[in-house]
Amino acid sequence: MALENWDWFIKLAETENFTKAAESLQISQQTLSARLVALEKTLEAKLIVRGTPLSLTSAGMVFLIFAREQRQASRDMLRQIGEVTGGGAGILKVGISHVRGRLLMPQAIRRMHAVLPGVSIHLVEGTNRELIRMAEHAEVDAVIARLGMSIPGVEVTPLYEEEVVLAIRGDLLESIVAMPAKECAVRLSNEGIGKLKECPFVLESIDDIAGRIAYSELRNAGIDPKVVATSENLPTLLAMAAEGLGAVFCPVNMFDVLHDSLTKDLVRITLSEQAKYDISLGIPLQREEWKALESFKDLIKDQTSLINAKKETAAFIR
Repeated sequence: MALENWDWFIKLAETENFTKAAESLQISQQTLSARLVALEKTLEAKLIVRGTPLSLTSAGMVFLIFAREQRQASRDMLRQIGEVTGGGAGILKVGISHVRGRLLMPQAIRRMHAVLPGVSIHLVEGTNRELIRMAEHAEVDAVIARLGMSIPGVEVTPLYEEEVVLAIRGDLLESIVAMPAKECAVRLSNEGIGKLKECPFVLESIDDIAGRIAYSELRNAGIDPKVVATSENLPTLLAMAAEGLGAVFCPVNMFDVLHDSLTKDLVRITLSEQAKYDISLGIPLQREEWKALESFKDLIKDQTSLINAKKETAAFIR
């Protein structure tokens, strides 16, 4: 029983719902229910009180702790076997935003696979707040996010500086400010965005970095924004901006990973210094040493050092 996979029970306990758990596990509710009945029969104890939402009995809470311990023990065993046999083994769970995943992970995964072909990387995408929670609760092996200098129980390593800019179609900007778009972008970058009070905006959720910076910059400029649409998906918002629906606040490195069709008609307006922030690697403490995690840390630091070098070169040229 010690080596059996109890992920189905963990998922059932976490979702508190047979339908959601079955969909996530890609099995039928009947199969899931049958597993629970068989387990309760083996243990001679009722583990779950059926209802909406379902709840754990005292015995169920005890078994959930056991199931999680066994899951971690199984992962540790596979990792250690992989280390002594070469090539690595196991699943490295990395929390990251959708945009940074597109920017960083294709190259990172390619390099990891070349060094440790037996290690699989599972990306867990979320908002910045969700990523911080994942790190604090050790739900993943590592996160790449805006973490600040210190989070209890998490080793924080700064990687590179990110910057949010305001992107808007040139013709929309000209219709609002009545001057050539490029000239206007330079002036607004130097003087602030206060002249955009009549501008429509497409905004990200305040739960993520660009959204919080957007509302801060708008408030400081005295703008009560005319919000056309909101979304947690920045590429979608950028596509709206490309259609002329409104201006969007987004990290400047998005322009490096998206197709020119989304960005060629947009001009960028630089914001205040508060729109710049560090992106860091966060690794929950008290985890056993694992070669794959150390390798990932080294290669992501090396990879992002190129972003810093590119930024410094651009600043020097300006």
